[in-house]
Amino acid sequence: MKISNLLYMGALSTLALMSCTNNDDNSEWYGSEGIVFTTAIQSRVSGNTWNANDEVGIYMMNSGSGIEAATAQNKKYIAQTNGTLTAASGNGIYLPESGNVDFIAYYPYTTSVSGNKLAVNVSDQSNPAAIDLIYSNGTKGVAATTATPISLGFTHQLTKVTLNVTKDETIETLNGLGVNIKGISTEGEFNLADGTLTATAGTNNKDVAMYIDAQGTTATATAIILPTAASTDQTSLNLTFNLNGQSFTHTISEASIFEKGKNVSFNANLSINNGKPVVTIGAATIEDWGEKLGGDINVDFDGGTQPGGETVVLDESFATGMGQFTTENITLPEGGSFVWKEGKYQETTYIKAGAFINDAAREADSRLVSPTLDLTTATTATLTFDHAYNHYKKADNHESELTLEVKEENGDWTPIVIPNFNDGSTWTYVSNTIDLSAYAGKKMQFAFHYKSTTTNALGWQITKVKVVANGEGGGTVDPEPEPEPGNADLFISEYVEGSSNNKYIEIYNPTNETIDLSSYSLDLNTNGGESWSKDGGGFSSYSELSGTIGAKSTIVYKHAEAAIFEGEATTCGAANFNGNDPVGLFKNGTLIDIVGKFANGSADFAKDVTLRRKSNVTSPSSTYDASQWETLSKDDVSGLGSHTMD
Repeated sequence: MKISNLLYMGALSTLALMSCTNNDDNSEWYGSEGIVFTTAIQSRVSGNTWNANDEVGIYMMNSGSGIEAATAQNKKYIAQTNGTLTAASGNGIYLPESGNVDFIAYYPYTTSVSGNKLAVNVSDQSNPAAIDLIYSNGTKGVAATTATPISLGFTHQLTKVTLNVTKDETIETLNGLGVNIKGISTEGEFNLADGTLTATAGTNNKDVAMYIDAQGTTATATAIILPTAASTDQTSLNLTFNLNGQSFTHTISEASIFEKGKNVSFNANLSINNGKPVVTIGAATIEDWGEKLGGDINVDFDGGTQPGGETVVLDESFATGMGQFTTENITLPEGGSFVWKEGKYQETTYIKAGAFINDAAREADSRLVSPTLDLTTATTATLTFDHAYNHYKKADNHESELTLEVKEENGDWTPIVIPNFNDGSTWTYVSNTIDLSAYAGKKMQFAFHYKSTTTNALGWQITKVKVVANGEGGGTVDPEPEPEPGNADLFISEYVEGSSNNKYIEIYNPTNETIDLSSYSLDLNTNGGESWSKDGGGFSSYSELSGTIGAKSTIVYKHAEAAIFEGEATTCGAANFNGNDPVGLFKNGTLIDIVGKFANGSADFAKDVTLRRKSNVTSPSSTYDASQWETLSKDDVSGLGSHTMD
């Protein structure tokens, strides 16, 4: 389905500065607050004007001296919707009596500028305009006696991603849609002196929930992210679409298109059919500041290969186990029941092969086999994967014992050389790119083949396996299984707003793994205001979680004085709501699930009721959808601590 692209065009903004003379003696000319700036803004995330009370930081310095010697440092100016910027109390800027000056300005204003650098954090997308970093450093050598307006040109320093989402008749509504960008750099440091932005070293990548504006039949998902150049390890962008308990992940393999000052937009069409989910994306077009078209994404949650340019035929990070891969065990190791097993270290998930059991090498022979890949309409195909091996100070025969094989449908396995290995002394991943174009026009499979002996048993880890076909399509022949509950993340499964202080929150783990809760937290959007309680100060209703939660299990949190539930419950500061306070579940600081609509005012949405998540919901949603919840009577705790799913 073709839809019009959402145009997001911009141009340089201007600041007109009224003429003035003395920095110290002539405040009577301008009033006690100094210079008034007038502006004309044509390019903002939030529209074509400043929002009321937007805060802008402005520096003034003697010409050529640099920001380090600024005579007016980080002065806060307040925007009005008519384009006027006026100084906050005590922050007026006055031109010197003589000489020339330079100006630097930026938005959004912060007091936390250290060494002329300010922190950038895009993990919270709930208010995109608040994180839209714009910057001006092009106005230099302005004479103090200048009588004409002085213009400052602003440019965007981050990247906007826009998904224009439509649906077909197989989906009733897009309300409740959630789109997450998986594992990206969210924190950085912006240097006001030269306008450079770098990702903060040593911080873990995070999942980011895009800002969703759903209108039933259409939706727009937007996010402001760090440009590719700011984070050199960002080689792709993974988008996960969540709707009505179903999810699908699409990988945009060309991360280089996400440039500073660009809006990269895609058309995404959602449908449900029989067969395998497929995403197709067209080539991106690049323009000067403004819209950057990323092409079309067809998200078919349950089937249908869509025609297009580049097609992601297979994309597996083993985040939920074997995925579509199967094992072919020729010889199992003595004392062992498997060779291949899923694993996770920090944020990396992988499949590992090994046959070193009870401090001894064992003989083993086993393949990790891909699903059958349909390349019948493809013209070229490429396999990429990351892997690492470790020889545990034993003999190193990796080239003969760790191999890649391919075969046509119903054919025989043929080895293909793996060009890149790590040195075998650490678990340091290396990447490989394998040309499968010889199998274009055919159906085929590939396998990672592991062998070991009683004198040598290497360990082998594999992750980020992807096959991309260029041509008219491609896909797996084997049907994609329905997303199982183990493919999700924690979510809020029950909310009890009872009498007195009988307040409870239940969290459910739908996965097949025990989860460490130290990455999670609960917080209140007090009275439906503009911020979470943690961001608004006080922290009284913000709680970092601890301990673990077992697979397919619940954990119940309660107000300190709650008394009507006789089961086990943990006291939690976030259990302090009264029916008009949305409750959010966060992971690594990013909202992943919510009860109630954020910043929706103080009207009661769940007063004196128990809300229980319906059993067909299998994953969290950062956008509240009331249709996912059953409403029960006040003080009903009959199901607390025992959530189940279909």
